[in-house]
Amino acid sequence: MSKLSRIDTVLRNIVVGLALLWLPACDKPTFIKRMTAPDPPPVAARAMRQVTPRELLSARLVNPPVDDNAPRITVGKLLEYADRYLSCDCSGLRFVKSWEQLGDNYRLITNSDIVRPLNFACRRDGEKTNCYLSEIDRGPHIQDLEERFVPGSEFIQFMYENGLQCAREGPCPAQIPPA
Repeated sequence: MSKLSRIDTVLRNIVVGLALLWLPACDKPTFIKRMTAPDPPPVAARAMRQVTPRELLSARLVNPPVDDNAPRITVGKLLEYADRYLSCDCSGLRFVKSWEQLGDNYRLITNSDIVRPLNFACRRDGEKTNCYLSEIDRGPHIQDLEERFVPGSEFIQFMYENGLQCAREGPCPAQIPPA
């Protein structure tokens, strides 16, 4: 090997060695700071949504019926009857204002002034979900305690009977725009 080729090999090795030393410096320049992913915002426990949770649409209400002829219905069907009942009264609002999940239980905030939040205790067994509608507080403005609190079974029966058919025969009065 000639002296020139040895010098050439040494110089090549020096250049490759220096390049390998400088390579980590190319990873990230000191004047550029990498952005770290921001912490995700805290998520509320599936709270305050107007759409009925999917698992509740077909959840069966297991409250004991008021009478033997009362059919068993689902939470979705109860809400359908409640919406029909409100529309029969010419309400411009839906029955459901919002839903809040509390563990396995659900709280339904309504647009009704007569019915306070509805509380559903639910349990999922495989593919089935069963819910129990607890007693409903109609509000402190009702002085007689026997009338103030309505058992869930009676509310279900009332919505079933009054949501199936509307006693109103004429159309709702037209909304007069505010002056």
